[in-house]
Amino acid sequence: MLSYMFFKRSYLFYFVFLILVFYGIWTYTDRSTWEQTPDSKLKRIESLGKNLKKGNLLGIQPWMNPIDYSNEINFSKKIQSYLEEANKKGYINPKTIVVFPEYLGTWLVIAGEKTSVIRSDKLEDSMQTLILSNPIGFILNFFKAQGKDKIRDALFRMKAEKMLSIYSNTFSNMAKKWRITIVAGSILLPEPYVIEGKIQIRNGALKNASYVFLPDGRVAENSPEKIYPIEDEKSFVEASTLKNLKIIQSPAGNIGVLICADSWYPEVYEIFKKQNVNFVVVPSYVAPDGAMSEVWKGYNGSKNPTDIRSEDVHRISEGEAWLKYALAGRILKSGATHGMNVFLRGSLWDLGSDGEIILVHRLMVRTFPKIYGASIVNLWLD
Repeated sequence: MLSYMFFKRSYLFYFVFLILVFYGIWTYTDRSTWEQTPDSKLKRIESLGKNLKKGNLLGIQPWMNPIDYSNEINFSKKIQSYLEEANKKGYINPKTIVVFPEYLGTWLVIAGEKTSVIRSDKLEDSMQTLILSNPIGFILNFFKAQGKDKIRDALFRMKAEKMLSIYSNTFSNMAKKWRITIVAGSILLPEPYVIEGKIQIRNGALKNASYVFLPDGRVAENSPEKIYPIEDEKSFVEASTLKNLKIIQSPAGNIGVLICADSWYPEVYEIFKKQNVNFVVVPSYVAPDGAMSEVWKGYNGSKNPTDIRSEDVHRISEGEAWLKYALAGRILKSGATHGMNVFLRGSLWDLGSDGEIILVHRLMVRTFPKIYGASIVNLWLD
């Protein structure tokens, strides 16, 4: 009887051991390392104004797919493909300010992950696979998480160093190569800060930050963090403060950068006016598909400012509200002469996306018809 129990326990031990071995093999195999020729899906190239040698705002609204985030080579190639197209058109010069959209760097969270993460149709399935294939890292970062939503916090915290490396290398190299200023969209990082022109991270709360890369490849210390997170972000993204909002000097003039929802609040434009801003740019992300055509439900994440007309809520469309209450409707209060709002678009699992580039030239506001593809829009400064 004792012998039988011994062998039974031995078989159970070996069975569990084999399961762990196969699980370990599964977690480390089939990682996405292959290179792919980027599909820019570029459907629109527009330019407004004349080149007076004063510089330009260059909005690049890429069409991103999960494969573009699979590794550094694919991400870098995708970003470069748009800059090369802009250069062919003569839009690149030492006073160019390139603007990329919100969350462009955030989906680098899937870099180096299993191909099933890349190919899944649903984001939730991809994130579950990401957790299962990184059990130790996820558990360790789960206990470090500071947001209420510890799962989402831990996911981005776990991959923060890799995300930062790819993001920084890509945009620093592009800025140096073309000798331009790049507003590199945004990325989620834990307690980020800039020292000696480089982004560093600590163990604090996640921030949604949009870094500005200068023509020498360094990062501007005044690069902004999102001040007004929307409801979906609040559980794992910590808000910055108005006192941290500062302009950034570029060869073309003083830039004010507002991350998406921040552009809806009058206070930010008052701050920029005191700082003598010349241009205001807004990296944004709006979802799902068709969101701009839906009825506007009011402000998301914070109370409506006092200057909002209450009758507009549930009456005008989301797209109309962007034109009336965000950058296009408020920029004049900052004293800036030119502005641009760029949105993240693509086929990113089942998230969806909406929004076309909005530009402001003094009293003129212009946007474009909806397309399912990437856009490059150039605005010459005068």
